[in-house]
Formats: sequence, structure tokens, C-alpha cells
Amino acid sequence: MKTDTLQRIEKKLDLLLNSKKHRINDKKYITAREVEDLTGLNHRTVLNRSNLDQDHPRFIPSIQFGGSRRKYFERTVIERIFKLR
Repeated sequence: MKTDTLQRIEKKLDLLLNSKKHRINDKKYITAREVEDLTGLNHRTVLNRSNLDQDHPRFIPSIQFGGSRRKYFERTVIERIFKLR
């Protein structure tokens, strides 16, 4: 009985981890939610830090395309800021 429960939990964990991996790809620009997937930092925190003054040490640079309200973050900048590579 215990073994069955553990196997079900392991299957569910594998499913969750695999689904999260598929959200992250090698695009040049990523959304705040994708930054959250990479760093573990809440996407709202990422968005709030992008609104800080550029001189602030926690500022995260963002880009908006074509007048859209959605912010994008350059993957290489995020990797450098959070020392992911």
C-alpha cells in the first residue's frame, strides 16, 4: 500500500516538473512568469523591480514591444543578473 502511494506521488511530481520544463525554452525575450520559472522569484516581484529607478541595485531591465503593456526580459540579462550560467 505504501509503495503504491509513493509511486503515485513520484508520477505526479514527474508530471509537474516536466510540464514546468516545457514552459521554458530558448527564446531571446521571456515574460515575467518565465523569469519566475528560471529564478524562483515571484513574477510580480520581477515586474515591480522592472519599475524601479535604473540606479536602484534591484532594478531589472525590461522591454515593451509595439506599445503593448506586456513586459519582456532579455534572457541573457536575466541569466547574468541571477548568475544562472
